[in-house]
Amino acid sequence: MPAKTLLTNPGQPLVQPTICAPGRQEVTVTYRKNGRLYHLTMRDKLVIEDPYIMLVQAAAFALQNGEPYMGRLIPRSVRDFLIKQDIQ
Repeated sequence: MPAKTLLTNPGQPLVQPTICAPGRQEVTVTYRKNGRLYHLTMRDKLVIEDPYIMLVQAAAFALQNGEPYMGRLIPRSVRDFLIKQDIQ
């Protein structure tokens, strides 16, 4: 028997906390510079995985375009701050 959350049962008095609400608000802006399109995504919340995801996207972009990877490593102080602050 698969486990189900009590929140899915009809008539349940439990309420999902707002901190657990799915998704983030995002706004994406695209602009052209020197013949290349750049996409800038702004989000209202920060999560611990954001620096890692950005590094992976930058590396994939470099591979896709056959260019050298020009990204920089996220400083250890920023990564430690995100982990220690328990940002969700």
